[in-house]
Order: sequence, then structure tokens, then C-alpha cells
Amino acid sequence: MNPSPQEQKWQRRKEDRPAEIMAAGLEVFSERGFAAARLEDVAEAAGVSKATIYLYFESKADLFAAIVREIATPRFDEIEKLLDTYEGSSAELLDFVIGKLKEITTTTPLPSLAKIILSEAGNFPEIREFYRDHVVERGFMNVGRIVRLGIARGEFRQCNVDAAVQEIIFPILLNTIARNTFGELPQLDPDGFFTAHAEFVTRGLAADREA
Repeated sequence: MNPSPQEQKWQRRKEDRPAEIMAAGLEVFSERGFAAARLEDVAEAAGVSKATIYLYFESKADLFAAIVREIATPRFDEIEKLLDTYEGSSAELLDFVIGKLKEITTTTPLPSLAKIILSEAGNFPEIREFYRDHVVERGFMNVGRIVRLGIARGEFRQCNVDAAVQEIIFPILLNTIARNTFGELPQLDPDGFFTAHAEFVTRGLAADREA
């Protein structure tokens, strides 16, 4: 027997609830920070009861982790799929990935979540460790793959790969934090920053700078 239209609507509503709760959680976390955010506030923003949240998420930390995963995982999957198949130069590949990092830091809520991590990590090691393992280390791994590939091809000079990865990622992180802290100052314009940063990085790694 096929479900009635009302039953179908209820089923769709039930399937949508985790996404609705995560959207409400993102809003509450961004406005109040992790410590001050309450699941009661998330429930009110999502239009559900607090008990409903516990049907999908074990705790506030579990909800926060789910939000980070929802934002970050598809974008990292896209980058890693490209790394597995890309046939152009290592410099072009690195430039593309820096462009993807620009997209992540300018068009997604991930920077506001990173700001929460930085300000509250000492009191909530569980969210710090999740963000480290699923965002920071995955980003480091992907950029490191490109640098190692460029060295193996003779396109990049020999260097300390771990240090080079930090020199690539940390300025991006600092620019992102500054924009989320101080607002849209012209000196922090992401278009100008990312263009200049990609140029500095590819020139600095170029094999013809070996000497």
C-alpha cells in the first residue's frame, strides 16, 4: 500500500530534520560561540523540541562536528578526486587548490567555525581534536601531496615539505581570521591576497630557484 500524501510529507519532513537542525546550529554557534550556545536555542531556531535533536545528535559537540563535516567533507572530496586524476603541471594544480581554499574561506561558514575553535579550543578539546583531524590535517595532507608531486617531477625545488605546507596554509588562515575579526577592510581583500599569495608560493617553490 502506497503512503498517503500526508505520510509522504511527514517522511520528507523527517528526512530533512538533520539538515534543518544543523542549519539552526550553525546560526546559533556563529552568533554565540560554542560555550554560550545551548541546544534549547538550537531547537527553538529549528522549530523542534530539544528531545528531537537528541534523536539525531548525541550532544552539542556531536552537532558541531556534524556541521563541520557537512561543510568540509564534500569540498575535500572534490580536491582529492582532482589530485588523483590531474595531468597538468604541479604549479597549476597548486594554484587551483589555493583557489579552492579561497572559495572555502569566502563562501562557506567554515571560517566562523574555525574562529570558534581558536577561541574556545582550550575548554573544549573534543571539538578542537575533531576540527584538527577532519579539516586541518586533511588540508595539510592535500597540499603536501602537491608539493611532493612537484618535487618528484622536478618542477619544485627540494624543500622541507611540512614547513612548506605551513607557509602555504597559515597565511590563508591568518587572512581568513583577520577578515572575520576586523571586517571587510580593503587591505584584507581576499581577491588581492589570494592572487598575490599563489604567485609568491609558486615562485618560491619553482625548481629554477634552487640556487
